[in-house]
Amino acid sequence: MSTTSIIINILFIICLTSSVATRSVGLVTADDKPSQKWKISLMFALSQGLAAGIGYTLGKLFTHLIEYIADYMVFAMMLVVAVKMFVDSMKVLKGKMLYTVTSEKDLFLLSIMAAMNTLLMSLMGPSFMPFGFWFFLFVIVAGFLWSFFTVRVDFKPGVIKKVSFIEFSASVFMVVIAILYLFTDLM
Repeated sequence: MSTTSIIINILFIICLTSSVATRSVGLVTADDKPSQKWKISLMFALSQGLAAGIGYTLGKLFTHLIEYIADYMVFAMMLVVAVKMFVDSMKVLKGKMLYTVTSEKDLFLLSIMAAMNTLLMSLMGPSFMPFGFWFFLFVIVAGFLWSFFTVRVDFKPGVIKKVSFIEFSASVFMVVIAILYLFTDLM
């Protein structure tokens, strides 16, 4: 694997898990214990890893159906995830994807929602798994870091725009990465 492909694959994982930022911003108030930030970040990280594992396992069941068109399916899934991220970023900007978490159950469901992109993309895991087994660990680390750095950010209108821009930028990068995947041998 060349240095360029390593960088592109790392960017792919960062983009793939960026939805954690939009879901975790503003979840911890100043009254909460510092351990709450770790707990929330771990929940988001583990849900990312679990989604990657479930998606990979389900994808493995259907690998034989797409083996001849696998490259195009990976490209298509990258585009689907990119479009989903773009739509989500616009919803965040309009204030439609703002969440109030009042219980552990709500937090768990929110972390599962943040992992949907990872689940979708991991369905193509048998055909496209950057870094092999390490992909799962990198997804967990990226999910943890996104959550850890955004969980205590105050929820203000300016923050909503910035978080929306993060997910929008990630969707643009996903499209670029999809094109690179299909038309070059960098990945």
